[in-house]
Order: sequence, then structure tokens, then C-alpha cells
Amino acid sequence: MTAITTESGHDMKGELTPRAWLAGLARTERRQLTLAVIAGTVAGLLTIAQMATLAWLVTSMLIEGAAPSSLAAGFAVLVAMIVLRALAQWGQESAGLTASLRVRARARRELLDHLERLGPVGLAGHHSASLANRVVDQVEALDGYVARFLPQLRLAVAIPLLILGVVVWLDWLAALFLLLAAPLIPLFMALVGMGAEQLNREQFDTVSRLSRHFIDRVRGITTLQLFGAGERATHEVHAAADDYRRRSMRTLRLAFLSSAVLEFFAAVAIAVVAIYVGFGLLGYISFGPADQLTLFSGLLVLLLAPEFFQPLRNLSQHYHDRAAALGPRRAWWPCSVKPRRAAPRCCLSAGPRRWSSWKP
Repeated sequence: MTAITTESGHDMKGELTPRAWLAGLARTERRQLTLAVIAGTVAGLLTIAQMATLAWLVTSMLIEGAAPSSLAAGFAVLVAMIVLRALAQWGQESAGLTASLRVRARARRELLDHLERLGPVGLAGHHSASLANRVVDQVEALDGYVARFLPQLRLAVAIPLLILGVVVWLDWLAALFLLLAAPLIPLFMALVGMGAEQLNREQFDTVSRLSRHFIDRVRGITTLQLFGAGERATHEVHAAADDYRRRSMRTLRLAFLSSAVLEFFAAVAIAVVAIYVGFGLLGYISFGPADQLTLFSGLLVLLLAPEFFQPLRNLSQHYHDRAAALGPRRAWWPCSVKPRRAAPRCCLSAGPRRWSSWKP
């Protein structure tokens, strides 16, 4: 039965939900995430300037007949923009990675502190292999969510709006084609993502069961050999591993499906814009601003159309990182607040103890 979540992020049982806990962790690194968004936005602006420079160079050579040697300054500007764009993208990745490292270190410390507070009695019902899987694999699953998904969530709105503004200034009808296709991509991405989150949750449960199963067989290997059950135990481990393989392939199949849906709508929208620009330049379309199209404006619209959908493509790729981070929804989260216990709120340990030597 699905727990009902209140506006404060707690469910009706008084437990802090995984989504609210992750949001709290991300807020601790708001500065780094903001830097990642700023760097990504700068990269988007440089992309627009780069495409405009390229369209101007092509127009100057084909229409005005300018020699390439006379456009040396333009080519130098183009190269400079490419380098600056690469640096901005590097800055985005670096800031996101720094935030991810800090969040994972904090999450692991909170989880280990929580396990220490529970003590041997509180952990009696938990398997050591399952706990190890939570501390290692499930914490590492936060990497893509923090480093890539959270910054891209804002960039998927900011960069398309910037490009759309430029296209509206060049040709509002081409901008209308892009605007009509843009909402379809997040819609289908969300529909597919609902299933991906459930599959990731099942996959985490399968990994946990596989870890427990394997550790149990290793611990009891002497007993299994005494009773001649070694071969049967081997088959059971193989069956559990094969179940994990099948679930992993289901998750990958859904990921490829979501990417195919996004690429289909993006390709259709770009093709429509290309047909419109081509017929407009040939004079076959006189509706709206089509008769005012020039080689510069038409080429710039065509160059910006794929860049309009690129942030949405990136968001679709990183959306599965979100599903992986929110997949394990059981009560292993260290910030769960149980009303039957007077446990302190989840926080970093106040003592001198350190669970990790890493320093950002």
C-alpha cells in the first residue's frame, strides 16, 4: 500500500520520505548546483553565438562571395567560442561532481550514524549483506541524481527558452513548430519514467536478496558439503543471478524505449522545420514570415533546432538516474523519524568520529 505523503515530506506514519530526504541533502550543496546551472546556461549562450557565427560565415562566403582569408577574424571568434563552450561544460561537470561527492559522503555518514544508533539489537532483523548493499551501492546511486539530473532539470527549461527566443526573432512560425513539439517529450518521458522507477526499485530489492543469498551460502558452505547439498546451493545462486540479469535487461529495455520515443519526436520536429525553411527559401511558401527568410536566418534556425532538443535529450538520459536514486523506498533511509521512539533528528554526528577521510 502506498504511503500518503504530507506537504512537509513526511508520510502519515511520521517518516521522512526518500524524496524529501534527498531534497534536504541537495539543499546542502545548493551553491555547487547553482554554479553547475550557471555554467550550463553560459554553455547554452555560447552555443547560440557559435551557431550564429557559423551561419554568418557561410552566408558571407556563399552570398557575398567573401574569400575565406578575409574572414580570418570570424573563424578565430568561432574557434574561441568552441573552446569557451567546452570550458563551460567542463565547469558544469566539475561543479556537479563536487556536489555529488559531498552529498554521497554526507549520506553515507548519516546512514552509518543511524546504524550505530540502532545498535546490535536494532539491527538484529537486518542481514549484513543487505546493509552493505545499502551503504555502498544505494548511496553510490545518488551520484547521477545529484551531479547530472538536478542541474539538467533547470537547464532543460532555461536553454530551450533562450533558443526559442532567438528563433522567434528570426521566424516565429519555425518557433511555433518547435514549441508544439517540446511539451510532448517531457510528457512521454514522465510516462516511461513511472515504470522505470518501479523497475529500479525491484532491481535494488533483487540485488539485496542476491547478496543475502550468496552470503548465507558462503557462511554455511561446510554444512552444505556435509549434507551433500553443494550442487543444489550452486544452482540456487545461479538462479538468483539469472533473475537479476532478467530484471536488469527489463530496465535497459525501458531506458532504450524512452530514448527512442524522445528521438522520434525530436527528429519529426526538426524535419518539419527543415522542410519549412527549405520551401521558404525556394519561394514555395509565402505564408507568414516565410517570404522574409534569408540564408542566414534559415541556416541559423536549422542549426539551432537540434540544440533546442539537446537539453531535453540530456534530461531524458539523466531521468533514469533519478529513478535509480528513488528506487529503494524501504525504511533504510537514515532520516526516518519514528514517533514511537524519541530518536534525535537525522544529522551529522557531533563527535570527532569520521566515517570517511575524503575532503572536497
